[in-house]
Amino acid sequence: MQSDSSRFREMVSVLGTYGFGEIRHKFKKRETDNRPLALRQAFEELGPSFIKIGQILSTRSDLLSAEYLSELQKLQENTLPLSFEVIQDQYFSESGHLFDEDFAYVNPEPLASASIAQVHEAKLKTGEHVVIKIQRPEIEAQLIRDINIFIRVVEAVPSIFMDVIVNPVEILKDIKRQVMEEIDFVNEAHNMLRFSENHRNRTTIQSPLPYLPLTNKRVLVQDYEAGISIGRLHALKQEAYDLDDIAYKLVLSYLYQVFEDGFYHADPHPGNIMIQDGRIIFIDFGAMGKVSSSEKKILLQILSALVAKDIDHLVNLLLQICKQNKPLDKVLLYRDIDDLFDRYFTAGMEALNIDAIFQDLLKFGHRHGLTFPSEYIMLEKTVAMVQGVAQNLSPSLDFMQIFQSFFLSSGAISWEKYIDPSLLARETFRSVNTVRRLPSKLEAMVDNINNGRLNVRITFENIDERLRDINSMINRVIFGVILSSLILASTFIITSAQTYYAEILGMAFFIVTAVIGLILLISMLRARRK
Repeated sequence: MQSDSSRFREMVSVLGTYGFGEIRHKFKKRETDNRPLALRQAFEELGPSFIKIGQILSTRSDLLSAEYLSELQKLQENTLPLSFEVIQDQYFSESGHLFDEDFAYVNPEPLASASIAQVHEAKLKTGEHVVIKIQRPEIEAQLIRDINIFIRVVEAVPSIFMDVIVNPVEILKDIKRQVMEEIDFVNEAHNMLRFSENHRNRTTIQSPLPYLPLTNKRVLVQDYEAGISIGRLHALKQEAYDLDDIAYKLVLSYLYQVFEDGFYHADPHPGNIMIQDGRIIFIDFGAMGKVSSSEKKILLQILSALVAKDIDHLVNLLLQICKQNKPLDKVLLYRDIDDLFDRYFTAGMEALNIDAIFQDLLKFGHRHGLTFPSEYIMLEKTVAMVQGVAQNLSPSLDFMQIFQSFFLSSGAISWEKYIDPSLLARETFRSVNTVRRLPSKLEAMVDNINNGRLNVRITFENIDERLRDINSMINRVIFGVILSSLILASTFIITSAQTYYAEILGMAFFIVTAVIGLILLISMLRARRK
């Protein structure tokens, strides 16, 4: 394996070659104006670890612009399958057993091969049909080492991702935590058990079960599940499946996973969802999302604020859950959210695009220096994938109708508080009391105007930025006056010089003044471009 120092230099060199960081000017051979493309090419050149990092970043719409997301989504794992002999050796290394000791048969041809693990079909000695998922040798050490070195690179050259990612070190640490969870197969086995238990009484959802005695951190043995991928529409139609019904059940299953179970499958691409005998089968439980009770309440409040067009409540919720990375301009944030309401809530509830709404909320957060917790980012990514799969099955699917029927029937929202007679009476009394006091308040305001006691507070938008601009302009004016004085002084010295040295002094003053004037002109042109 390559030494840490050598890998560090390779990362710096490759990133610099593609135009990232302070070192970009030393390596212009492959530099391109298309920075998203350059970032993807750099990650591809740096190998499987960076392809994994890029794939995770491609789901973070709160961090990257649409151009970067689109480019990173093109990253593919061009991984050659491991030979069966290597797989046998890896199984023995991790379990201490030969295949023949635990299995009646293992298919030497892999069902799937990815950058982290390879999957083989097998049969237990007791007759059960299973699959064996075996981690590639040293892949865990390689992934963690590369992420740690990459963090050191970013710390050493902070400008590598300037204007690309906010707080890159913090994001990389979050990616490291996510990767470590996904490559722990014991964790995945327990995810399968919990998911299966949550859906024990839901007949339309099915998932494989692990065989814990044969499972360890790098080997997972589970039930073999056969079915048709949910993305193979032609094959589903040939089997006479109702695609609209499948889409409805898929969306409904996720509402139960999020709002009832608080535990959901976070990687629902078509390869991880199959259909068999009318049931939806989920596989691959490495990436799972968790939603706490408090997070469920906040999600419901966000949905309620969106539906009620309550900007104040929505802004307060965003500030409650997000981390602020820079001073917040609330006026601009309110304006952005008001535009969001105008864009999405004018065509009727049935036309709402839930994923697009949350994508825009994440973009607003990025624009205003607000970082969303990783739990919300994972949920948003999952919502986008579910919506894409469901719309592929049923383009006319009414998501809001499904949402409404779920919330009305499941008890996820406590409707009693909206129809509680005592609460309604209190709200009515409060409203009547407010109306009753309105004339006296108006009278008091008129008295204050007449007596000169009315105070009006005016808030200017971007006042700090405007003051900086004014201050910069005044500085340039003063600088220009000083330069003019120096030019006049230099000219006077040169024209009235009595000695050779006095003339040289005047010329030196003139040259220094010209250089300073040129610098001032360049700074003014740069400021105008910004």
